Amino acid sequence: MYKFAIRMKYTLPYLLLLCILFSCRHDFEKPTWDTDISTPIAYTTLNLTDIVKDSIIQFDTLSDNSLKFIYQKEIINYNFDSLIHLRPISTTKNVKLETINFSNTTVTHSITMGNLISSIDFGTILFPDGGTAVIPAYSDLLNETFPIDANDYFEEMTFTDGYLDLTIENGLPTDLSNVVIELRNEGETNNIITMNIPVLPSGESETTTESLAGQTLFGNLEAEIISADIVGTAPNPVTIDYSDALTAKIVIRDIELQEGIAVFPSQEIFDEDTVVAFDIGDVKLKRVLVAEGGVEVIGVSTIQDTLKIEYKIPGTTLNGQPFEFYFELPPAPEGGSITETKLFDFSGYEIDMTGKLGDTINTIYTESRGWIDSSGVVTHISLEDSVFNTITIKEIIPEKAWGYMGKDTINESQELDFGDFSDFSGQFDLEHIEVKLLTENSIGAKADVRINTFKSTSEQNEIVLNSDVLSSPISIGSATENPNSNQEVTPNTSTVVFDEVNSNIDELIENKPHTLAVDFELLLNPDDNQDDGFLFKNYGVKSELQIEIPLSFSGSNISLKDTVDVSFSIDNIEQASFTLLAQNSYPIDAEIKMYLLDQNNMVLESLLSEQIVQASEVDTNGKTISSTSSELTFAFNNISESLSLCKKIAFEVTLNTQPSNQFVTIYSNYAMDLKLVTNFNHNVE
Repeated sequence: MYKFAIRMKYTLPYLLLLCILFSCRHDFEKPTWDTDISTPIAYTTLNLTDIVKDSIIQFDTLSDNSLKFIYQKEIINYNFDSLIHLRPISTTKNVKLETINFSNTTVTHSITMGNLISSIDFGTILFPDGGTAVIPAYSDLLNETFPIDANDYFEEMTFTDGYLDLTIENGLPTDLSNVVIELRNEGETNNIITMNIPVLPSGESETTTESLAGQTLFGNLEAEIISADIVGTAPNPVTIDYSDALTAKIVIRDIELQEGIAVFPSQEIFDEDTVVAFDIGDVKLKRVLVAEGGVEVIGVSTIQDTLKIEYKIPGTTLNGQPFEFYFELPPAPEGGSITETKLFDFSGYEIDMTGKLGDTINTIYTESRGWIDSSGVVTHISLEDSVFNTITIKEIIPEKAWGYMGKDTINESQELDFGDFSDFSGQFDLEHIEVKLLTENSIGAKADVRINTFKSTSEQNEIVLNSDVLSSPISIGSATENPNSNQEVTPNTSTVVFDEVNSNIDELIENKPHTLAVDFELLLNPDDNQDDGFLFKNYGVKSELQIEIPLSFSGSNISLKDTVDVSFSIDNIEQASFTLLAQNSYPIDAEIKMYLLDQNNMVLESLLSEQIVQASEVDTNGKTISSTSSELTFAFNNISESLSLCKKIAFEVTLNTQPSNQFVTIYSNYAMDLKLVTNFNHNVE
């Protein structure tokens, strides 16, 4: 129903006219006067469009200047963002030092010809450097113990596997015989290796290899020459060169360390590719633009050297650059561990979710590598040392997603405030009404909307919409993506019309509902075949209800109400009345009641006129040809106190179309001009 809002505006305060007459009088006379005061207190023009108080309601003027009432209300607005939240997912790697790739360690020690000659009495005189002499045979001349220092490489190492090669190279100008050499940890009696060489010709070498499995070496080793006889060169003289030497070379190779105290060698600890797969039901994502999300990395290391970690997601890019990060785990304390946590933001990145080869869905392909650049510092090393590397892809909320968006059904109910109609009392009948349900799909997938129930509820009745239109779902095709446009999505729309021919929609509105309730079912991808779809954040499916009523109706006892502010300050009122002057171009009769209200809107007095506002004069088509003038009088007595307390006047307007059984069309130029006049008989003493 339509609400006529009468808006009263003050013009001037009422005029108080005091006429003081001076004439001859006796000294004991007290003069009194009765004066009549009549003054307008407010003017207003009542127009049908004044009922519009809500931005969802408007009037359109049709080509013949008649009015069309339009009510717009959104009843469905559903976004499917929650379908493609990528929940947190973690992968943990525990890399133990199953092998430590040490390079071969070589330590040498030499006994020069100069050292040997110096140990012989008068040796440097008999065998001067650069001279020529016959070297005689000597026994036990080379019996000595000498240190082998490997502390630059390790202090202590226990092996699960490996080999030690001991090579004796005879660089002296004479053959050697009965060569016996032992190698052991300094200060120990157990030999690591013993070498027996019957004859070692000049310029040749001999090598002996010993397994290191289960053995422990210290950085301080010692080699002892138990025996090494000089065969001599007689009768042939040889050139004496003090730099010629007998050399012992130790090579520690192909080792597998159990534990030790050594310089941790530069090496790669792990190098792995990982595929992280998200469980998101039947959604099949190919690409995602990240609105929120990130990667959290927790590294735990017991290695007593700096561990460097590099993490890459080649298919995740920002401005063409792949996502990657690098961080370091400091050396762990002896017997303990070190932990580092890093968080890297994914926002703004686009993720390719088809894997390394582009042949999967819902996956992120990652590469991780950890390595040590040797610090050259001796530290404790053990195969029990390990690296825990936990990578968590935090919850990803996509800004945009591409692929198959899944098949999902949403059931929801909405109750709409429709008080603009429920405010009216009386009865009315609409000649024509049209209700449109406009549905807009902004998803890159087909959607179906099924209206299960649509009902109108008033204080007296509940009426359910009946229409064959509701027997089938409302199908809306996929939206269109516009990658290089300011309007990134062009929605697909569908319009369903309900009128008095295909439904009982007129009964729902004539019911003067205070609420309209809709129960609907929203189905995404009903055909299950939209593999190249898309879904953008804050885009979804929405439906708007549009009620269009050309203002042609009949009605009786339609009651509307409005109030205006007033103020009275006259005492000694003997008689008073209000006069309401009406100039009406509406073809509608109106009865008006007035109520005096105090500042708390409590009714002080009710006033009723015996006259009515007459409908305008109309032609044979029911269109106004001239307005009518009406004068309504509201008389009252003994309400001086009520007037002094009165702060507002409420108007109750009751409308009746004429003739009562004929529809009336309302035009945009119709109006009702009102002037409220006060009439007082005031006694002045």
